[in-house]
Amino acid sequence: MGDTKRKALCKRALERIARGDSGALSELYDLIGKKVYFTAYSVLGQRCDAEDTAQDTFVEVLESAGSYSGGDACAWVISIARNQALNRLRKRRGTEQLEEAEQLPAEETDVASSLTLLDALDRLAPEEKRVVTLHVLCGMKFKKIAAETSENEAAVQKRYRRAVEKMKKYYGQR
Repeated sequence: MGDTKRKALCKRALERIARGDSGALSELYDLIGKKVYFTAYSVLGQRCDAEDTAQDTFVEVLESAGSYSGGDACAWVISIARNQALNRLRKRRGTEQLEEAEQLPAEETDVASSLTLLDALDRLAPEEKRVVTLHVLCGMKFKKIAAETSENEAAVQKRYRRAVEKMKKYYGQR
């Protein structure tokens, strides 16, 4: 499915949620659930926290869809996910961390592929993981990533290329 079509379907689903059609939430999840999860994962770095954050994101979407005022619906949902993840990270830093077993979401259809991707992402430095996730999984352009991270575009592109090389080496070892 093309990005333009996905954005239009997200917008339609979000507008339906705002009108009280909670069934449209499932459609929205099918459209961008993975992007929401990987956005949370890029911030948190832990699968369990990313799963919880993705769930919290869709609960907040259901509760606040009425405040959506147009524009890119996918970006609106992703910004909620990012804010939810940052809030969770702030809380986590304020408490002692217990080791948690990492699990994939039960509804993941391609578990082996997702596990391999997450394992490869786990081997990256946090800054590299964020750039890869934002560019590949969330579809952000390097220029936008640079603006969000307060870096220049060349540095972001270099970090991305370095991360891709690390991931290629990891895949070659498997």
